[in-house]
Amino acid sequence: MIITITGLPGSGKTSAAKELARHLHIKHYSMGDLFRKIAKKKKIPLLELTKKGRKLSDELDEMQKHIAKTHKNAIIDSRLGAYLIKNADYRIYVYASLKTRVRRIAERDKKSYKAALRETLAREREELKHYKKEYNIDYRNKNLYNIIIETNGLAVEDTVKKIISMMNKLK
Repeated sequence: MIITITGLPGSGKTSAAKELARHLHIKHYSMGDLFRKIAKKKKIPLLELTKKGRKLSDELDEMQKHIAKTHKNAIIDSRLGAYLIKNADYRIYVYASLKTRVRRIAERDKKSYKAALRETLAREREELKHYKKEYNIDYRNKNLYNIIIETNGLAVEDTVKKIISMMNKLK
């Protein structure tokens, strides 16, 4: 089974994907983690790497498609997973309020709320502009997904329980 999980920064997609993978005993691939590793290795701020554009995007896109084609079971968390991986059994979108997402990012990255807010809004603007220009898509379009979960006030385990419940309903 191929599962994609998408959401805005701080929505809980990677945390949910990791826990879902552990629960289902399948491999998890995080394009965001890979993107952050590349930024760190190149010593480039994440926002600057986002602006660099096409070549890196093409590589990440091809990696996702390859994973989906070569694995019987995988969870791929990625902004464009539902768009790129047409054969995904479950295309999950998780979302939370801006306040919740920024608080999570500030805690995760050990930053002030104000700094996290500024960076999050700038990153979202840049990503949305990039995806519109390069793919003509807004990944927030809920029509792309067959499971949609709000994560405000939910622990990761509760989010995963909701996902599994909805997956069972779709079988």
